[in-house]
Formats: sequence, structure tokens, C-alpha cells
Amino acid sequence: VLFIVDGSQSAGAVKVDMQAMGIDAYIFTGHKCLMGPTGIGGSYVMKDLPVRYTRFGGTGVRSAQRTHLTEFPYRLECGTLNLLGVAGLNAGVKWITEQGIEKIHTAEMDLWDKLRKGVQEIENVTTYCAVNRENKNPVLSLNINNFESGDVGTMLDVDYNIACRTGLQCAPLVHEHLGTDKIHGTVRLSIGPFTQEHEINAAIQAIKEIADFRK
Repeated sequence: VLFIVDGSQSAGAVKVDMQAMGIDAYIFTGHKCLMGPTGIGGSYVMKDLPVRYTRFGGTGVRSAQRTHLTEFPYRLECGTLNLLGVAGLNAGVKWITEQGIEKIHTAEMDLWDKLRKGVQEIENVTTYCAVNRENKNPVLSLNINNFESGDVGTMLDVDYNIACRTGLQCAPLVHEHLGTDKIHGTVRLSIGPFTQEHEINAAIQAIKEIADFRK
């Protein structure tokens, strides 16, 4: 049995030791914590793990060969590569490596603590998170009573210039477990390496004003 991990939310945010964790393949996107552009991602597989290719085409490596190359990485490459995406992802990974994942994560979680404590003091706001910050990423999901998450997201965007993600966030089974699927998901706020403390204060104040509107 292979252990395949979806690392979309963790790649670039926390250290991952595939061997220690027993991971056979780690699949990730580049546009989140790795600071790359959209349209780029990757898969890191342990040595000798069989990966079947599903696309065929020229690689520009041995053009005279009439069959698709079988060795890595060419067996997974067909046609022209997304070179701009690769360059952007490389720049993001380089920056994260220079800054240090642990340093970035600590700063983000400090802001997450401030955000969590601030919104949990607001009446009519429900948060979906543990108090313990260990083994967590700096994202916070919440709902404001008597509001659709999409409506809250629109108000945060239009009235307060605050970006967030609403709905089921590509995780419908998690929302079924929480019971939030029945109210069309949650509002998710994400903290990144460039988030500032005054932006956290602004988010807390905005959520308070929206919650007060429905008292």
C-alpha cells in the first residue's frame, strides 16, 4: 500500500521528512506556500516508485526516438514545459530557503494566535480550530451567525478590501464532518509571510462590524 500525501497546504509552510513519515509520494502545488505562480506544481516520489505516464509527446531530448522516453524526468514531460512557471516556482523556493521555513512559520503563527483570540472574543462568531498551535498551518476558518459564508466574503472584499476564501475550500468531506456543509462552508482567512499586524487588527475589526450588523 502506497502512502501518498496531498501537500498543497504544507509544502513551503512546514518541514516534511518523507522517509521519517513513511511517505511514498508527496504532491504539491506551487502557488500557495511555495510562493510560485499559478499553473505550476510538482510531485516528489521516493526512488524506484513506479509512476505511469498518461501523456505522450516530444521532449526535445532525443527527437529521433519514435517512442516516449521512459526515464525520469522525461517520462512525465511531453511538449513544451511551463518554463515561466518553473522559473517563478524556483524563485519562490529560493526565497523561502533563504528566509528559513521555521522562522517564517513562527512569525505566521504569532499572527494567527492574535487573529484567533481576536475573533473568538466577538459575539456571534464561530471558529473551527484548535487552541493549540502545534502542527498547524496559519489558516483560520469561521462563520458569522445568520450569514452565508459567501456573503461575509463579499463584504470583506468589497467593503474592507480583505481577501479570503469562502465555501467548501476543496474539502467537502471535512465540512461534512464539521456540519458546515449544510451552511455552504466557512470563511477562511490565511496568513502569509508578508502579512502585517495592522492587517490582522483590520480583519478583526471588520469581522466585528459585520457580526454587530446582525445582532
